[in-house]
Amino acid sequence: MSRYRGRHLKPRPKKRGPVVVATAATMSLTGPAYAGTHLVRRGETLSGIATRYRTSVTRLVRMNDLANPNLIVAGRRLRVPGGRPTSRTHVVRSGETLSAIAAQYGTTIARLAKVNKLANPNLIVIGTKLRVPGRGHVRAATPANVTSIESSLENQARSHGADPALVKAVAWQESGWRQSARSSAGAIGVMQVMPGTARYINCCLGGHGLKVRKADDNVHLGVMYLRHMQRMFSKTKRALAGYYAGPGNVKGKLDKGQRGYATNVLALVKRFR
Repeated sequence: MSRYRGRHLKPRPKKRGPVVVATAATMSLTGPAYAGTHLVRRGETLSGIATRYRTSVTRLVRMNDLANPNLIVAGRRLRVPGGRPTSRTHVVRSGETLSAIAAQYGTTIARLAKVNKLANPNLIVIGTKLRVPGRGHVRAATPANVTSIESSLENQARSHGADPALVKAVAWQESGWRQSARSSAGAIGVMQVMPGTARYINCCLGGHGLKVRKADDNVHLGVMYLRHMQRMFSKTKRALAGYYAGPGNVKGKLDKGQRGYATNVLALVKRFR
């Protein structure tokens, strides 16, 4: 029988999807705030939410019967007075991607790029003020989806002896934990697995029929491939570069894109510890 020659050995097409520009100071894992309510995102505080809606912490506590104003849980929907943020601009923070910002406000990458005349949607600079168009029809992952994806990431990481924080960071860098994510190069889902790479994993790494379009299987495939890269390369940055660009593209010295990808993922790891 002829030996399977996986496409993963060929240079991986350059991604044109969103790129994290720095460490993640705040990460938005849920959808936008709707009229009359605010959906709590990771990293938010009650005082920050109060400021955004021109109200007080005391009033928010009273409106939502909060027993402990110092503890608000990501995914909870809070009632807010007035119902709308005071500003329709967004200041780009460390670690944000255009896709995450679009999901936060219920719009699309294309619409944000058009409204703000962005020549390169893959490059957004920290501190830039983006105009946010009116709420569109796009929804980010629901809290239930986020919980399911996070559980899958943790379970598959432990099953394969990987660091759960590293796996979560790679998944966030790749797709923002969205199974609906597709890159122009053809990568699919949460871990942005190429179909050819999925076939290689199923054929040669023991995947046994895992489906790249099924969320848990996608995570399983991505974790298996990440572990394969870690076995091929002794250093974590080089393993991450292999995951990002394909092992055939990892030379003696990492190129700028590979270094940036690895640095961003390792910065995100700190947020998931």
